Amino acid sequence: MAKMTMHQELDMLRKEVERLKREKEEAERRAAQKALEEERAKKEEESEAEQSIEAVKEKAGEIQEGIEDELHELVDTLKKEYENLSPLAAVVLFALGAAFGRALSSN
Repeated sequence: MAKMTMHQELDMLRKEVERLKREKEEAERRAAQKALEEERAKKEEESEAEQSIEAVKEKAGEIQEGIEDELHELVDTLKKEYENLSPLAAVVLFALGAAFGRALSSN
């Protein structure tokens, strides 16, 4: 086996250093790209979560409005029925309410 000269060894070492630098830069580039992709995915998930929350809030608002409308309708109906009620039926209804209230409070 022939001995290498000092210049040949230096050239070989320079090439090895250049190769290692390229590999390091490539690894750093891949790591940065992976971090960027993970950040994008995280932002996308957060955006989807925010959209879901907004959709739920809107649906809850619609449900609340519907419940309020139904409650107002029920109150109006009860009010109309009470206004059309005979005095004797009103007294009987009051007595039943009082008895029911007393039964609930005694438990």
